[in-house]
Amino acid sequence: MQGVLLSDPLSDGTYHISFESDKVGVGERKNIINDAVVYDYDRYTAADIEALGEGDTIATHLNGTGEITALTVESVERENNYVTINGGMEEGGIDLCKEDDHYRTLTWDDFPAYYEVGVAKQLVMADDIELSDGAADFGSAPVIVKGDRAVCDAMSNEEDAYGWNEGNTTVTIQNGEITHVDRIWVP
Repeated sequence: MQGVLLSDPLSDGTYHISFESDKVGVGERKNIINDAVVYDYDRYTAADIEALGEGDTIATHLNGTGEITALTVESVERENNYVTINGGMEEGGIDLCKEDDHYRTLTWDDFPAYYEVGVAKQLVMADDIELSDGAADFGSAPVIVKGDRAVCDAMSNEEDAYGWNEGNTTVTIQNGEITHVDRIWVP
């Protein structure tokens, strides 16, 4: 299935990103995140994976690399909504799980196997941006911060122990600006 395409500015949508807190600041006219790394993960149609057999090939990003590998299928194991190809990640293959109408890559902790798409040089924050930050505690409600200045301050806090990475951070882009940031708790 089609993945994320890097454009400048990013097209409307939601993206997994990572960045360092010292890359968040005040730009010429708006608050910004500089040099955010954009990630994606492989997705496949359910029909393609359910028809996959030995001898077929599957295009994948092995080990989080940006290059696509044509992996020849030597074995396929299916159990419930999970598929293990060529012994899974531990054996140099891939693991997949079904989500809605498609399959996606899977790591040991049930998160997608992310790969780097590229670097967005400058992500601009909308004036009414909202941050939902649930990184501190799985059981607690996320902290909500609103407005570009307050969000900029929260994201540039160098004492933040949780970091901003592809596994816990997504941004929503609308009309070339970040309108929402969501950071979740990750074990």
